[in-house]
Amino acid sequence: MDPPAGGKPLAKNKADLSALPADFPKRVWTEGDGTVVGTFGKEGGCSKVRADLTEQTDTGVKITLVETTPANSEACTMDLRFPPVTVKLAKPLGERTVAVTAKQETK
Repeated sequence: MDPPAGGKPLAKNKADLSALPADFPKRVWTEGDGTVVGTFGKEGGCSKVRADLTEQTDTGVKITLVETTPANSEACTMDLRFPPVTVKLAKPLGERTVAVTAKQETK
């Protein structure tokens, strides 16, 4: 999958996507002045995905993709979607690396 229009792909050596499940699209990009970083999440019939910025240092940025499923969900379709999600950094990404992980939660 390609980044959305205007997204600038991050070099593969600048992104650690090894913690993501095999079925995730593995792509990271920046937008605008480099303060917005995007990737693809995974959601299904009843679940929704968001990106949480969990750490930003002088050398790296950590993003957690959180797929939330309602606790009392009714029958859900089995379709899967991989929507683009973004986080806003305090300063442009520059030469920092990006590590992306994923988790699920029920609310």
